[in-house]
Amino acid sequence: MHGVGKRTTMIVIAGFFAAVLAMMPMLSAYAQGKIVIDGAGATFPFPLIDTWRVQYQKVNSDVSLNYQSIGSGGGVKQFTEKTVDFGASDAPLTESERGALPGPAVHIPETIGSVVAAYNVPGVEKGLKLTGPVLADIYLGKIKKWNDPQIASENSGVNLPNRDIVVVRRADGSGTTFVWTSYLATVSQEWKDKVGAGKSVEWPVGVGAPGNEGVSNTIGQTPYSLGYVELSYALTTGMDYASIKNKAGNFVEPTLDSTKAAVEAGATSLPAGDASWANVSLLDASGDNSYPIASFSYLLLYKEMSTSPKVDSAQKAKAIVDFIAWAIGPEGQKHAEQLSYVPLPDNVVKLNMQTLGSLTYKSQPVLQQQQQQASDTTVSATFEGKSYPVKVSSSSSAKVTSVAVNAAGQSIDVGFDKPGDVELTLPKAMIDGIQVVSAGGKEVSFQQVGSTATETTIKFTVPDGSAGPVSIKGASVVPEFGVVSALVLAVSLVAVIGIARFKGQASFFGLGRL
Repeated sequence: MHGVGKRTTMIVIAGFFAAVLAMMPMLSAYAQGKIVIDGAGATFPFPLIDTWRVQYQKVNSDVSLNYQSIGSGGGVKQFTEKTVDFGASDAPLTESERGALPGPAVHIPETIGSVVAAYNVPGVEKGLKLTGPVLADIYLGKIKKWNDPQIASENSGVNLPNRDIVVVRRADGSGTTFVWTSYLATVSQEWKDKVGAGKSVEWPVGVGAPGNEGVSNTIGQTPYSLGYVELSYALTTGMDYASIKNKAGNFVEPTLDSTKAAVEAGATSLPAGDASWANVSLLDASGDNSYPIASFSYLLLYKEMSTSPKVDSAQKAKAIVDFIAWAIGPEGQKHAEQLSYVPLPDNVVKLNMQTLGSLTYKSQPVLQQQQQQASDTTVSATFEGKSYPVKVSSSSSAKVTSVAVNAAGQSIDVGFDKPGDVELTLPKAMIDGIQVVSAGGKEVSFQQVGSTATETTIKFTVPDGSAGPVSIKGASVVPEFGVVSALVLAVSLVAVIGIARFKGQASFFGLGRL
């Protein structure tokens, strides 16, 4: 009897692993179908981009964002070398950087922030008053002490220590550095002549640290230090920061409102997305309440997206554009204010959407214009004398040429005359529990956009260059059981048989009779 028990147990185990192995190709295909968007660059917007990364998973779980916060200089370098899908920089591309690119690129403002003069002076709280010329002289090494008369004259009643100022600055190529040095060059002719503006400069003095994170940490750990960081980093780490004298002569604290005031004054006229942005600046804007060190932060894309081998399909190009359209739209921008960034004004969002609308993949527009009307049709598939209606909606003029039940492949196969965006509404009597969509043997990302008791609606892009129909697999496909349900049923039957035998042979495992 023990032999029978062993054989029964082996049947159960073998049946289970056979079912698991049979499902592996489906699970593998599902995993491979995810699109990963790689970006790199500015640390300035990293808290916002990382929030987008998390939130966009709720919008489209088939698209993952991987962003390296390495500094604007590194982002421009990787973008130029085509090792990322997009670059990010707080500094617009210079004319020489544009000339070094392998193809035309576009600037897409993603958010607006401010750079603050953060400090760690024991006994001195937030709100120290500093002017642009004083900051320039500190970074030139001319003002060395916290109680220097030029600082003390603007801060009566503040007990400034007779201690050396530990100057902290970026060690890497940085868009935040570009914003900071551009401001100093705007307010100090000596700084402009001796140092100038750029993502990297020859610093007269200072201790270097990588990224906004590194500068924030260094200031926090170093008494009597002063450095420059993006506002959200100062707020996150609880650092003290200065109010800066603006063009109107007022000392202004960096806040969302004062940064908005700078944007409203400085962003009245902007170039086209594919034009030069080298002269775009929000620095030292006019207005009583404008904070003087505000800046756009940019995403960089190739206008012809296939310029980068990383963007290897129309499907991926669309996934990138869809993500950015979400990020610059209301759903993405609502996270900006929570992190102390200024949401993009309507005129900038409109310009960005025009820029996205100009992008192509192998000369074909990537973004389907919203004004394009979708064409709706209904086609039928017949299996064993029964007809199943399939509703088709397409905004890309792609038309269904055939619908068939593939009993051998346990799928619904849909043929199309051309690539494009489509929406299919499939009866659950035909297919239910849709899990995998593929074309030419490769996984196609899809979204379930609707479900009722009788129908499921899915949305996907028919890929360019795919051979054969689009195959849709589900938990159940007519005639009655599909791949998954058949496997589950088989495992269940084997398990029931095994348990029935097992109850009489439990002593084989030393458990006694059940």
